[in-house]
Amino acid sequence: MKQISSKNMAGIVCRTLNHVDERLVDHGIRVAYITLKMLEAEGCSDRKSIRDLCFLTMVHDVGAYKTEEINNMVQFETGNVWNHSIYGYLFLKYLSPFSELAPVILYHHTDCDKLAGISGLQRDLLKWAQMVNLSDRVDVCIQTGEGVNIIEYLERFSDRKFSSEVIDLFKKAEKRDQILEKLGDSANQRKISKEVFEALGNPSFSRKEIETYLKMVVYAIDFRSPFTVIHTITTTSISQELARLMGMQEIEITQIYYGALLHDLGKIGIPVEILEYPGKLSPQAMKIMKTHVDITEEIMNGEMEPVIANIALRHHEKIDGSGYPRGLKGEVLTPSERIVAIADIVSALNGRRSYKDAFGKEKIVGILTEMKEDGLLCEKTVDVMIRHFDEIMVNVRNTCEPVLNVYDHINIEFTELCGVCEKI
Repeated sequence: MKQISSKNMAGIVCRTLNHVDERLVDHGIRVAYITLKMLEAEGCSDRKSIRDLCFLTMVHDVGAYKTEEINNMVQFETGNVWNHSIYGYLFLKYLSPFSELAPVILYHHTDCDKLAGISGLQRDLLKWAQMVNLSDRVDVCIQTGEGVNIIEYLERFSDRKFSSEVIDLFKKAEKRDQILEKLGDSANQRKISKEVFEALGNPSFSRKEIETYLKMVVYAIDFRSPFTVIHTITTTSISQELARLMGMQEIEITQIYYGALLHDLGKIGIPVEILEYPGKLSPQAMKIMKTHVDITEEIMNGEMEPVIANIALRHHEKIDGSGYPRGLKGEVLTPSERIVAIADIVSALNGRRSYKDAFGKEKIVGILTEMKEDGLLCEKTVDVMIRHFDEIMVNVRNTCEPVLNVYDHINIEFTELCGVCEKI
Protein backbone atom coordinates (compact mmCIF):
# COMPACT_ATOMS: atom_id res chain seq x y z
CA MET A 1 0.00 0.00 0.00
CA LYS A 2 1.13 3.56 -0.72
CA GLN A 3 2.86 5.00 2.33
CA ILE A 4 0.71 7.49 4.25
CA SER A 5 2.38 10.03 6.55
CA SER A 6 1.00 12.40 9.17
CA LYS A 7 1.31 15.20 6.62
CA ASN A 8 -0.81 13.25 4.10
CA MET A 9 -3.37 12.38 6.74
CA ALA A 10 -3.58 15.96 8.02
CA GLY A 11 -4.36 17.07 4.48
CA ILE A 12 -7.18 14.52 4.25
CA VAL A 13 -8.59 15.61 7.62
CA CYS A 14 -8.45 19.31 6.75
CA ARG A 15 -10.04 18.80 3.33
CA THR A 16 -12.77 16.74 4.99
CA LEU A 17 -13.57 19.33 7.66
CA ASN A 18 -13.31 22.15 5.10
CA HIS A 19 -16.56 20.86 3.64
CA VAL A 20 -18.28 21.70 6.93
CA ASP A 21 -16.67 25.11 7.44
CA GLU A 22 -13.23 26.14 6.17
CA ARG A 23 -13.00 29.06 8.60
CA LEU A 24 -12.54 26.75 11.57
CA VAL A 25 -9.89 24.78 9.68
CA ASP A 26 -7.92 27.95 8.95
CA HIS A 27 -8.25 28.98 12.60
CA GLY A 28 -7.04 25.54 13.69
CA ILE A 29 -3.97 25.80 11.48
CA ARG A 30 -3.10 29.25 12.87
CA VAL A 31 -3.50 28.02 16.46
CA ALA A 32 -1.29 25.03 15.60
CA TYR A 33 1.29 27.45 14.18
CA ILE A 34 1.41 29.50 17.41
CA THR A 35 1.61 26.34 19.50
CA LEU A 36 4.40 24.99 17.26
CA LYS A 37 6.43 28.17 17.71
CA MET A 38 6.00 27.96 21.48
CA LEU A 39 7.22 24.35 21.48
CA GLU A 40 10.24 25.37 19.42
CA ALA A 41 10.94 28.29 21.76
CA GLU A 42 10.81 25.86 24.67
CA GLY A 43 13.45 23.73 22.95
CA CYS A 44 11.20 20.68 22.56
CA SER A 45 13.07 18.06 20.53
CA ASP A 46 10.58 15.19 20.77
CA ARG A 47 9.38 15.00 17.16
CA LYS A 48 6.44 12.76 18.03
CA SER A 49 5.16 15.18 20.68
CA ILE A 50 5.51 18.06 18.24
CA ARG A 51 3.77 16.11 15.49
CA ASP A 52 0.91 14.91 17.69
CA LEU A 53 0.35 18.30 19.33
CA CYS A 54 0.34 20.07 15.96
CA PHE A 55 -2.17 17.58 14.57
CA LEU A 56 -4.30 17.78 17.72
CA THR A 57 -4.23 21.57 17.77
CA MET A 58 -5.27 21.77 14.13
CA VAL A 59 -8.51 20.01 15.09
CA HIS A 60 -8.87 21.53 18.57
CA ASP A 61 -12.35 22.85 17.75
CA VAL A 62 -13.52 19.59 16.19
CA GLY A 63 -16.36 19.38 18.72
CA ALA A 64 -17.91 22.55 17.30
CA TYR A 65 -18.66 20.73 14.05
CA LYS A 66 -21.01 18.47 16.01
CA THR A 67 -22.64 20.92 18.40
CA GLU A 68 -24.87 23.90 17.73
CA GLU A 69 -21.96 26.18 18.69
CA ILE A 70 -20.47 26.16 15.20
CA ASN A 71 -22.31 29.29 14.06
CA ASN A 72 -20.80 31.21 16.96
CA MET A 73 -17.42 29.52 16.70
CA VAL A 74 -16.86 30.55 13.08
CA GLN A 75 -17.48 34.13 14.16
CA PHE A 76 -15.22 33.58 17.21
CA GLU A 77 -18.04 34.45 19.59
CA THR A 78 -17.31 31.93 22.30
CA GLY A 79 -19.83 32.14 25.11
CA ASN A 80 -20.47 28.65 26.48
CA VAL A 81 -17.32 26.83 25.44
CA TRP A 82 -17.92 23.60 27.32
CA ASN A 83 -20.15 21.79 24.82
CA HIS A 84 -17.65 21.79 21.96
CA SER A 85 -14.73 21.19 24.34
CA ILE A 86 -16.44 18.15 25.84
CA TYR A 87 -17.56 16.68 22.53
CA GLY A 88 -14.13 17.31 21.00
CA TYR A 89 -12.54 15.55 23.97
CA LEU A 90 -14.84 12.53 23.63
CA PHE A 91 -14.37 12.35 19.86
CA LEU A 92 -10.59 12.35 20.23
CA LYS A 93 -10.63 10.00 23.22
CA TYR A 94 -12.72 7.28 21.60
CA LEU A 95 -12.49 7.83 17.85
CA SER A 96 -8.96 9.04 17.13
CA PRO A 97 -5.29 8.13 17.62
CA PHE A 98 -4.98 10.90 20.25
CA SER A 99 -6.81 9.40 23.23
CA GLU A 100 -3.97 10.16 25.66
CA LEU A 101 -3.88 13.81 24.59
CA ALA A 102 -7.66 14.29 24.58
CA PRO A 103 -7.70 16.10 27.98
CA VAL A 104 -5.76 18.94 26.30
CA ILE A 105 -8.87 19.63 24.23
CA LEU A 106 -11.27 19.20 27.14
CA TYR A 107 -9.50 21.97 29.05
CA HIS A 108 -8.35 24.20 26.18
CA HIS A 109 -10.67 27.00 27.30
CA THR A 110 -10.11 26.56 31.06
CA ASP A 111 -8.39 29.35 33.01
CA CYS A 112 -5.08 28.39 34.58
CA ASP A 113 -6.20 29.18 38.14
CA LYS A 114 -9.06 26.69 37.69
CA LEU A 115 -6.83 24.06 36.10
CA ALA A 116 -4.74 24.03 39.26
CA GLY A 117 -7.70 22.56 41.14
CA ILE A 118 -8.16 19.62 38.78
CA SER A 119 -6.59 16.48 40.23
CA GLY A 120 -5.07 13.59 38.31
CA LEU A 121 -4.04 15.61 35.26
CA GLN A 122 -0.41 15.24 34.16
CA ARG A 123 1.68 18.38 34.24
CA ASP A 124 2.47 18.22 30.52
CA LEU A 125 -1.23 17.95 29.66
CA LEU A 126 -1.98 20.97 31.86
CA LYS A 127 0.76 22.98 30.17
CA TRP A 128 -0.31 21.94 26.66
CA ALA A 129 -3.94 22.81 27.43
CA GLN A 130 -2.73 26.24 28.49
CA MET A 131 -0.65 26.61 25.32
CA VAL A 132 -3.67 25.83 23.14
CA ASN A 133 -5.82 28.18 25.23
CA LEU A 134 -3.36 31.04 24.81
CA SER A 135 -2.78 30.33 21.12
CA ASP A 136 -6.53 30.24 20.50
CA ARG A 137 -7.10 33.55 22.27
CA VAL A 138 -4.21 35.25 20.45
CA ASP A 139 -5.57 34.24 17.06
CA VAL A 140 -9.12 35.30 17.98
CA CYS A 141 -7.86 38.75 19.05
CA ILE A 142 -5.97 39.12 15.77
CA GLN A 143 -8.74 37.84 13.48
CA THR A 144 -11.53 39.84 15.11
CA GLY A 145 -9.48 43.04 15.09
CA GLU A 146 -10.06 43.73 18.76
CA GLY A 147 -7.19 46.21 18.64
CA VAL A 148 -5.60 45.12 21.90
CA ASN A 149 -1.91 44.94 22.65
CA ILE A 150 -1.56 41.16 22.77
CA ILE A 151 1.40 41.05 25.17
CA GLU A 152 -0.23 43.50 27.58
CA TYR A 153 -3.49 41.57 27.36
CA LEU A 154 -1.80 38.27 28.24
CA GLU A 155 0.21 39.77 31.10
CA ARG A 156 -2.93 41.34 32.54
CA PHE A 157 -4.30 37.82 33.04
CA SER A 158 -1.02 36.23 34.19
CA ASP A 159 -1.57 33.27 36.53
CA ARG A 160 -5.32 33.79 36.34
CA LYS A 161 -6.39 33.00 32.78
CA PHE A 162 -2.94 32.06 31.46
CA SER A 163 0.03 30.69 33.38
CA SER A 164 3.09 32.93 33.57
CA GLU A 165 5.17 30.01 32.25
CA VAL A 166 3.14 29.80 29.04
CA ILE A 167 3.04 33.58 28.62
CA ASP A 168 6.83 33.67 28.86
CA LEU A 169 7.03 30.94 26.22
CA PHE A 170 4.82 32.96 23.89
CA LYS A 171 6.90 36.12 24.44
CA LYS A 172 10.06 34.14 23.65
CA ALA A 173 8.46 32.70 20.51
CA GLU A 174 7.23 36.12 19.42
CA LYS A 175 10.71 37.56 19.79
CA ARG A 176 12.20 34.72 17.70
CA ASP A 177 9.57 34.44 14.98
CA GLN A 178 7.49 37.66 14.90
CA ILE A 179 4.31 35.59 15.23
CA LEU A 180 1.96 38.55 15.59
CA GLU A 181 3.21 40.25 12.44
CA LYS A 182 2.86 37.07 10.39
CA LEU A 183 -0.61 36.25 11.69
CA GLY A 184 -1.75 39.82 11.17
CA ASP A 185 -1.40 39.51 7.38
CA SER A 186 -3.95 37.13 5.82
CA ALA A 187 -1.63 36.73 2.83
CA ASN A 188 0.61 34.60 5.06
CA GLN A 189 -2.04 31.87 5.62
CA ARG A 190 -0.53 29.60 2.95
CA LYS A 191 2.99 30.02 4.35
CA ILE A 192 1.74 29.33 7.87
CA SER A 193 -0.10 26.21 6.66
CA LYS A 194 3.01 24.98 4.88
CA GLU A 195 5.13 25.40 8.00
CA VAL A 196 2.62 23.52 10.17
CA PHE A 197 2.36 20.68 7.65
CA GLU A 198 6.15 20.48 7.40
CA ALA A 199 6.29 20.09 11.18
CA LEU A 200 4.05 17.04 10.86
CA GLY A 201 6.83 15.38 8.90
CA ASN A 202 6.77 12.33 6.68
CA PRO A 203 7.16 9.30 8.96
CA SER A 204 5.32 6.41 7.34
CA PHE A 205 2.39 5.01 9.27
CA SER A 206 1.86 1.33 9.93
CA ARG A 207 -1.28 -0.32 8.61
CA LYS A 208 -2.85 -0.11 12.08
CA GLU A 209 -2.02 3.61 12.36
CA ILE A 210 -3.44 4.29 8.90
CA GLU A 211 -6.62 2.43 9.85
CA THR A 212 -6.97 4.47 13.05
CA TYR A 213 -6.54 7.80 11.26
CA LEU A 214 -8.92 6.86 8.44
CA LYS A 215 -11.55 5.81 10.96
CA MET A 216 -11.22 9.20 12.62
CA VAL A 217 -11.94 10.84 9.25
CA VAL A 218 -14.92 8.56 8.63
CA TYR A 219 -16.36 9.18 12.09
CA ALA A 220 -16.17 12.90 11.31
CA ILE A 221 -19.06 12.33 8.88
CA ASP A 222 -21.13 11.95 12.05
CA PHE A 223 -21.04 15.75 12.21
CA ARG A 224 -23.32 15.61 9.18
CA SER A 225 -25.19 12.34 9.63
CA PRO A 226 -24.82 9.54 12.20
CA PHE A 227 -26.73 7.28 9.81
CA THR A 228 -23.92 7.71 7.25
CA VAL A 229 -21.31 6.51 9.75
CA ILE A 230 -23.32 3.40 10.62
CA HIS A 231 -23.91 2.76 6.91
CA THR A 232 -20.18 3.08 6.22
CA ILE A 233 -19.16 0.64 8.95
CA THR A 234 -21.83 -1.81 7.79
CA THR A 235 -20.78 -1.53 4.14
CA THR A 236 -17.15 -2.12 5.10
CA SER A 237 -18.03 -5.22 7.12
CA ILE A 238 -20.25 -6.70 4.38
CA SER A 239 -17.51 -6.04 1.82
CA GLN A 240 -14.92 -7.89 3.87
CA GLU A 241 -17.24 -10.85 4.45
CA LEU A 242 -18.02 -11.12 0.73
CA ALA A 243 -14.34 -10.85 -0.21
CA ARG A 244 -13.39 -13.69 2.14
CA LEU A 245 -16.21 -15.91 0.93
CA MET A 246 -15.11 -15.29 -2.67
CA GLY A 247 -11.57 -16.43 -1.83
CA MET A 248 -9.81 -13.13 -2.38
CA GLN A 249 -6.20 -12.62 -1.29
CA GLU A 250 -5.42 -10.80 1.96
CA ILE A 251 -3.98 -7.78 0.12
CA GLU A 252 -7.21 -7.50 -1.90
CA ILE A 253 -9.31 -7.73 1.27
CA THR A 254 -7.23 -4.94 2.80
CA GLN A 255 -7.74 -2.76 -0.28
CA ILE A 256 -11.47 -3.47 -0.17
CA TYR A 257 -11.53 -2.54 3.51
CA TYR A 258 -9.94 0.87 2.88
CA GLY A 259 -12.02 1.55 -0.22
CA ALA A 260 -15.29 0.68 1.52
CA LEU A 261 -14.31 2.73 4.56
CA LEU A 262 -13.81 5.81 2.38
CA HIS A 263 -16.64 5.28 -0.10
CA ASP A 264 -19.06 7.85 1.37
CA LEU A 265 -16.52 10.29 2.80
CA GLY A 266 -17.74 13.00 0.41
CA LYS A 267 -21.16 13.03 2.05
CA ILE A 268 -19.68 15.39 4.62
CA GLY A 269 -20.07 18.04 1.91
CA ILE A 270 -23.75 17.28 1.20
CA PRO A 271 -26.38 19.42 2.97
CA VAL A 272 -28.02 17.65 5.90
CA GLU A 273 -31.50 18.32 4.54
CA ILE A 274 -30.61 16.16 1.52
CA LEU A 275 -28.76 13.48 3.48
CA GLU A 276 -31.67 13.09 5.88
CA TYR A 277 -34.54 13.78 3.49
CA PRO A 278 -37.47 11.50 4.47
CA GLY A 279 -38.31 10.02 1.09
CA LYS A 280 -37.35 9.96 -2.56
CA LEU A 281 -35.14 12.87 -3.58
CA SER A 282 -36.14 15.28 -6.33
CA PRO A 283 -34.03 15.21 -9.52
CA GLN A 284 -32.30 18.42 -8.43
CA ALA A 285 -31.53 17.06 -4.93
CA MET A 286 -30.32 13.76 -6.41
CA LYS A 287 -27.96 15.67 -8.67
CA ILE A 288 -26.45 17.28 -5.57
CA MET A 289 -26.32 13.97 -3.73
CA LYS A 290 -24.39 12.37 -6.59
CA THR A 291 -21.61 14.95 -6.15
CA HIS A 292 -20.52 13.14 -2.98
CA VAL A 293 -18.36 10.90 -5.18
CA ASP A 294 -16.56 13.94 -6.65
CA ILE A 295 -16.11 15.36 -3.16
CA THR A 296 -14.61 12.05 -2.00
CA GLU A 297 -12.14 12.23 -4.87
CA GLU A 298 -11.20 15.82 -4.00
CA ILE A 299 -10.66 14.93 -0.33
CA MET A 300 -8.42 11.97 -1.14
CA ASN A 301 -6.46 14.19 -3.55
CA GLY A 302 -4.20 11.41 -4.78
CA GLU A 303 -3.18 10.34 -1.26
CA MET A 304 -4.57 6.81 -1.72
CA GLU A 305 -3.41 4.04 -4.03
CA PRO A 306 -5.37 4.12 -7.30
CA VAL A 307 -6.80 0.65 -6.58
CA ILE A 308 -8.24 1.83 -3.25
CA ALA A 309 -9.41 5.15 -4.69
CA ASN A 310 -11.27 3.39 -7.50
CA ILE A 311 -13.01 1.04 -5.07
CA ALA A 312 -14.25 4.08 -3.16
CA LEU A 313 -15.16 6.11 -6.24
CA ARG A 314 -16.90 3.41 -8.30
CA HIS A 315 -19.44 2.06 -5.80
CA HIS A 316 -22.34 3.58 -7.77
CA GLU A 317 -21.24 2.31 -11.18
CA LYS A 318 -23.36 -0.45 -12.75
CA ILE A 319 -22.46 -3.43 -14.94
CA ASP A 320 -24.55 -2.08 -17.86
CA GLY A 321 -22.97 1.40 -17.69
CA SER A 322 -26.03 3.11 -16.24
CA GLY A 323 -24.35 4.10 -12.97
CA TYR A 324 -22.48 7.24 -11.96
CA PRO A 325 -20.30 9.29 -11.94
CA ARG A 326 -18.47 7.90 -15.01
CA GLY A 327 -21.02 5.51 -16.52
CA LEU A 328 -18.43 2.71 -16.53
CA LYS A 329 -19.36 -0.76 -17.79
CA GLY A 330 -18.71 -4.17 -16.31
CA GLU A 331 -15.58 -4.94 -18.29
CA VAL A 332 -13.63 -2.20 -16.48
CA LEU A 333 -15.11 -2.81 -13.03
CA THR A 334 -12.87 -5.06 -10.92
CA PRO A 335 -14.19 -7.79 -8.60
CA SER A 336 -13.29 -5.58 -5.62
CA GLU A 337 -15.28 -2.65 -7.02
CA ARG A 338 -18.25 -4.93 -7.74
CA ILE A 339 -18.17 -6.27 -4.17
CA VAL A 340 -18.33 -2.83 -2.55
CA ALA A 341 -21.09 -1.73 -4.92
CA ILE A 342 -23.26 -4.64 -3.76
CA ALA A 343 -22.31 -4.23 -0.10
CA ASP A 344 -23.32 -0.57 -0.32
CA ILE A 345 -26.80 -1.52 -1.59
CA VAL A 346 -27.32 -4.24 1.05
CA SER A 347 -26.19 -1.87 3.81
CA ALA A 348 -28.58 0.86 2.63
CA LEU A 349 -31.52 -1.55 2.40
CA ASN A 350 -30.73 -3.12 5.77
CA GLY A 351 -30.31 0.24 7.49
CA ARG A 352 -32.96 1.81 9.69
CA ARG A 353 -33.58 5.50 9.08
CA SER A 354 -35.92 8.11 10.56
CA TYR A 355 -38.27 7.60 7.63
CA LYS A 356 -38.05 3.82 7.12
CA ASP A 357 -37.55 0.55 8.94
CA ALA A 358 -34.83 -1.88 7.97
CA PHE A 359 -35.84 -4.11 5.07
CA GLY A 360 -36.09 -7.82 5.81
CA LYS A 361 -34.05 -10.54 4.17
CA GLU A 362 -36.76 -11.52 1.68
CA LYS A 363 -37.15 -7.98 0.36
CA ILE A 364 -33.38 -7.38 0.13
CA VAL A 365 -32.83 -10.67 -1.71
CA GLY A 366 -35.69 -9.81 -4.08
CA ILE A 367 -34.17 -6.42 -4.92
CA LEU A 368 -30.69 -7.88 -5.47
CA THR A 369 -32.10 -10.62 -7.70
CA GLU A 370 -34.03 -8.11 -9.79
CA MET A 371 -30.99 -5.85 -10.18
CA LYS A 372 -28.87 -8.86 -11.18
CA GLU A 373 -31.40 -9.96 -13.78
CA ASP A 374 -31.58 -6.40 -15.14
CA GLY A 375 -27.82 -6.47 -15.73
CA LEU A 376 -27.00 -3.88 -13.06
CA LEU A 377 -24.99 -5.98 -10.60
CA CYS A 378 -22.36 -8.71 -10.86
CA GLU A 379 -24.15 -12.08 -10.99
CA LYS A 380 -21.41 -14.03 -9.23
CA THR A 381 -21.16 -11.59 -6.30
CA VAL A 382 -24.93 -11.32 -5.89
CA ASP A 383 -25.22 -15.11 -5.82
CA VAL A 384 -22.60 -15.34 -3.04
CA MET A 385 -24.37 -12.58 -1.09
CA ILE A 386 -27.72 -14.33 -1.33
CA ARG A 387 -26.35 -17.82 -0.60
CA HIS A 388 -24.52 -16.66 2.55
CA PHE A 389 -26.88 -13.82 3.53
CA ASP A 390 -27.63 -15.00 7.09
CA GLU A 391 -24.00 -15.82 7.87
CA ILE A 392 -22.79 -12.47 6.52
CA MET A 393 -25.35 -10.37 8.37
CA VAL A 394 -24.74 -12.12 11.71
CA ASN A 395 -21.01 -11.37 11.41
CA VAL A 396 -21.78 -7.79 10.35
CA ARG A 397 -23.98 -7.22 13.41
CA ASN A 398 -21.21 -8.54 15.66
CA THR A 399 -18.72 -6.21 13.98
CA CYS A 400 -20.92 -3.13 14.17
CA GLU A 401 -22.18 -3.60 17.72
CA PRO A 402 -18.99 -2.31 19.42
CA VAL A 403 -19.12 0.84 17.25
CA LEU A 404 -22.71 1.52 18.21
CA ASN A 405 -21.84 0.92 21.86
CA VAL A 406 -19.10 3.57 21.63
CA TYR A 407 -21.62 6.07 20.27
CA ASP A 408 -24.04 5.28 23.09
CA HIS A 409 -21.26 5.66 25.65
CA ILE A 410 -20.18 9.02 24.17
CA ASN A 411 -23.72 10.37 24.52
CA ILE A 412 -23.93 9.23 28.14
CA GLU A 413 -20.49 10.58 29.04
CA PHE A 414 -21.23 13.87 27.27
CA THR A 415 -24.21 14.48 29.57
CA GLU A 416 -22.23 13.49 32.64
CA LEU A 417 -19.25 15.71 31.77
CA CYS A 418 -21.46 18.71 31.05
CA GLY A 419 -22.69 18.59 34.65
CA VAL A 420 -19.18 18.18 36.07
CA CYS A 421 -17.44 20.80 33.92
CA GLU A 422 -20.00 23.52 34.52
CA LYS A 423 -18.94 23.45 38.18
CA ILE A 424 -15.29 24.18 37.36
